[in-house]
Amino acid sequence: MKLQSALMSGALVTAVAAKEKPGNSRLRHLKADKSSKSKSSKRSTKSSKSSHSYSSHSYSSSYSMSYSVSYGPPPSPPRPKPEPPTPTLPPTDTPNPPVPPTLNPTTRPPTSNPTTKPPTAQPTGICCGSVRDTILAKIYGIADNDSVFNTPPAKQAIEWLEKDACTCGKFCASLEQRYIDAILYFSTSGDEWDNCSAPDDIQDNTKCSVESSYGNSEGYHWLTCTSECEWSGNMCNKKGFINATDIENNGLDGTLPTEIGALPKLSALALEQNSLKGPIPSSYSDLTDLAVLDFDFNQLTGSLFDLSRMPKLQQLDLNNNMLSGKIEGLGWERTNLKFLDLSFNSFSGMVATEIGDLTKLRSLQFQCNGFDPPLEWANCPSKDLIADAEVCADSTCDCVVEFDPEECIEKKLLSKKNDG
Repeated sequence: MKLQSALMSGALVTAVAAKEKPGNSRLRHLKADKSSKSKSSKRSTKSSKSSHSYSSHSYSSSYSMSYSVSYGPPPSPPRPKPEPPTPTLPPTDTPNPPVPPTLNPTTRPPTSNPTTKPPTAQPTGICCGSVRDTILAKIYGIADNDSVFNTPPAKQAIEWLEKDACTCGKFCASLEQRYIDAILYFSTSGDEWDNCSAPDDIQDNTKCSVESSYGNSEGYHWLTCTSECEWSGNMCNKKGFINATDIENNGLDGTLPTEIGALPKLSALALEQNSLKGPIPSSYSDLTDLAVLDFDFNQLTGSLFDLSRMPKLQQLDLNNNMLSGKIEGLGWERTNLKFLDLSFNSFSGMVATEIGDLTKLRSLQFQCNGFDPPLEWANCPSKDLIADAEVCADSTCDCVVEFDPEECIEKKLLSKKNDG
């Protein structure tokens, strides 16, 4: 009887379990889980996960047994999505320093050596290291002897040229004539010129102007990173050689540098109405392309140089200086002179007779010197020659004007007064 009751009781439990649907049992499970979570909402996240795990297994033993008899083991609840692990940092009492930038794999950080001086910056000009050798070879025709740079203005010029070559670095092909122009600048107190002196900044490109008949009257300041062909008073030919330097009445005060004689294509050199002193260098005889030489109204001294290697010379204007000596045997006949003015100087001796053979000569001024007579033709060697503001009617040249010494002195003083 007891056995029968037990079997009927087990069958009843099985029948009841069979009538229940899986959804209902899961609903009871979710409600139980929800109730468990609501009771532990104020706990930590870790406690919530433990509560969820605990609630998922809080079934009655009889229900679990009946479920597994009818449907097998209950499905496992969905696992939460794993979170990325948090890196563990070592404990520290100070805030972390900023992260340095990443170095290029091919670049090593500089190592400082307290016993070593920092390296000197390398020059940027492509001809920076060869300046002195180039000038010595091409201007002075020597090598390995830079004693020529020991005294100014050569010392100032070479130092500027090295700075120019290393800073500007784009005029390596014209080092020689940039050096010669620098010599001229420092020889004539360029920093004291009335206009177009070198600025403090070598890369200054502002413009300025000077009085100039043959060069650029308006150009750039001297000794800058601009082309020397564009410095005020200069002019270059198509190949970049200086063919004219003309700076008139600009306060040039000093001497004429011998290095100008190394400008191979110079055709006009005009520095009139300044305060130049000393002799005209004999190296100017090498200016075979020179057509105009105009130094009037200065204070030049010494004698006249040889003209026999200057076949293109057309104008020689040296009036109102203090030049002296004889003018015979200087090669006048090999020039192409059209204008010659030696007036108001202290030349002496005989007037060179070969001057009378210059067929193209149209203006000649010899007055106020110490030449020996006769001077019948000295001021007008050919017909229609302008002489002393008069025109000769014929080749007899009766129009010669004589000046006595006192009159010459008065005229010299008057001309300098008018010039000042």
